[in-house]
Amino acid sequence: MSYIANWFSETWKIFTGELREVFHDSGVMIIFCFAGLVYPPLYNWIYSIGSVDEMPVAVVDLSQGSYSRCYLQKLDATRECSLAYNCISLEEARELMAAQKVHGIVLIPSDFDTRIVHGQQATVSTYADMSTFLYYKALTIGTNLVMLDEVRVIQDAQQLEGFISYDDTRLYNPNISFTMFFVYMCLFMILQQVMFYGSTTLAGTLREEGRSFARSIGGHGVGRIVLGRGAAYFVIFMLLGVYGAILVPALFHMPVQASFWNMLLLLAFFVADIIFFSFTWSSAIWKRETVLVLLLFVSPIAVFLTGFTWPVSNFSPFWKVISYVFPTSFGCRAYMTLCNTGSLSAIAPELRAMTLQTVVYYALASLAIYAENRIWTHLAPPKPVN
Repeated sequence: MSYIANWFSETWKIFTGELREVFHDSGVMIIFCFAGLVYPPLYNWIYSIGSVDEMPVAVVDLSQGSYSRCYLQKLDATRECSLAYNCISLEEARELMAAQKVHGIVLIPSDFDTRIVHGQQATVSTYADMSTFLYYKALTIGTNLVMLDEVRVIQDAQQLEGFISYDDTRLYNPNISFTMFFVYMCLFMILQQVMFYGSTTLAGTLREEGRSFARSIGGHGVGRIVLGRGAAYFVIFMLLGVYGAILVPALFHMPVQASFWNMLLLLAFFVADIIFFSFTWSSAIWKRETVLVLLLFVSPIAVFLTGFTWPVSNFSPFWKVISYVFPTSFGCRAYMTLCNTGSLSAIAPELRAMTLQTVVYYALASLAIYAENRIWTHLAPPKPVN
């Protein structure tokens, strides 16, 4: 019993000591408070309008027939496009796009109506301003939906049998909003980056001052150090996680299908993962300034590896292996899936991956503490962390 009591007593001392170090370091508190508390609502506010509506479009109708006019009327009625200019040539429309008066062009060829009347395939050409993907998305969705509706009307009028029916039902993200892709990724990415840069900043500061986390005697007590420090950050980041990943989306009325308890369970897996991930890599930080270099180098890579900008299925084998290093590679995808479906079974593969990462990083963090203890023992007796 004395050993168990001593184990809990030492772990509690490390837990409270780590909290004191965090709250006494102004740089770490700025990272935790500013990034952890300000960034989630800031990103939600900036990207609150996640789609382009009523995008100005120039029309070049070379057919001038009833079918082309009907098509354009329906296109103007969509939420995505607004027919701002009716041009007589494609060159005129291109000049309007170059002047940024329109962000898309719809060209209807001269044989559009003739081909439809004869039951032949007709085409509509579109040109989008690619300065942002949202312009392309709005033009593509608007023209495609109208084309599908026109095909249905023509097939019904001609009483064709065997045509392909469609039902435009958009689950989870009916507006195909950019916010649903980007902000959900950011909310979990913020947790990882804040934990990583805050803990590594503190580690670099302590080592610059000649102090060490490796307070064990003769190499024993490694588990107490890792778990005690981890418990301190677990309390902090579970609170930040509930605030950033649950409360803030609710305040901004973002669609979240998951229950509070399912979301809390995901946060527990993810927070444990990012804590030991940060502990492992902070063992290589001996200067406070090193964190700034890592901030510029690591953040874009971590964002890319979430699959937000590029599908994971298209990753090369090299980048797939690198993606296994970061908790956000699984955490961001799990968070987005849970927000959309609300089902824990849908994120079971990501939970298993984060569990494996947690175990591996816990072992590596413990090994790093043990190695640091040996280094400090040979260099000089370590100064205790208050």
